[in-house]
Amino acid sequence: MTINRINAKHISVAVLVIAALVFSQRTHAQALNMDGQSGIFLQPWAEVVPSPEHKFGGTTASFHMVDAGPVAGNYLNVGLEEGFGNWLEFGFTRNNHTDGGDPTISPLFNFSGMNIFNVKAKLLAANYHNHKHLPAIAVGGVLRTNDPFVVQSVAHKNATNGGVYLVATKLFVLGNKFAFLATGGVRGTNAQKYGYGGNTIDWEARAFGGIGFPIPIKKIVVVAPTFEIDQEPRRIKYVPTATLPTDLIYAVRISRPDSRWSFDVGTGHLGAMLAPGINIKVNNAVAFAADFRF
Repeated sequence: MTINRINAKHISVAVLVIAALVFSQRTHAQALNMDGQSGIFLQPWAEVVPSPEHKFGGTTASFHMVDAGPVAGNYLNVGLEEGFGNWLEFGFTRNNHTDGGDPTISPLFNFSGMNIFNVKAKLLAANYHNHKHLPAIAVGGVLRTNDPFVVQSVAHKNATNGGVYLVATKLFVLGNKFAFLATGGVRGTNAQKYGYGGNTIDWEARAFGGIGFPIPIKKIVVVAPTFEIDQEPRRIKYVPTATLPTDLIYAVRISRPDSRWSFDVGTGHLGAMLAPGINIKVNNAVAFAADFRF
């Protein structure tokens, strides 16, 4: 009985050690979001893609596919992200789009896509100077050009939008049986639905947050159920009657222990009836993502 208790304890500790390694400041940052930054599906977190001190690291490539339903169509993003010194990352993502089939509302979205540029700098590393309760903290920004969604249909021109943000991310280990990763921050933006809904009327400050639960499986893969919530601006430019809800995204991330690659599968509640006669039917969006670090 004593040997079994010791083995069980050692196994529990080993599992948490693996989880901590996978979600440490140098490994969990490999997976990229729709904007191309290290993060979840839409929101960034405070870590950056891995890179050696004072040097550039290996480039991370990402692919995202979102089935946004019969009205908004499908969104396909391909991006590259580069890191430097384990404190800086920057990259470019190209968004492409397939048309929806609703003759009334789909014309707001039936355009080719946009360009997305991002940059992020980590200001403070997690556990800085052995303060175990301190999270990693970063600032960053996103610039989207040639954004045609909504504005092209109404004003017959493309838009430019973006945002700046402050974010904190921290891995918490409780006892020897449980660990979770928490992240949250605030962004200032003039983009609606991260640019996929066009522009807002004016710049607004919006909050975001997420939580993930890393579960190592036989030292082969790590499975991490994740929840993400993104507060959105309330209005869309050129569609004054519409009101946008908060995004709720549920996902599972599967990655190799060294985080060389990862896969995400998720679903999201992004909006339905925005105004009388405007139902975008994106309350059951299905998304897939894949990332690989060279």
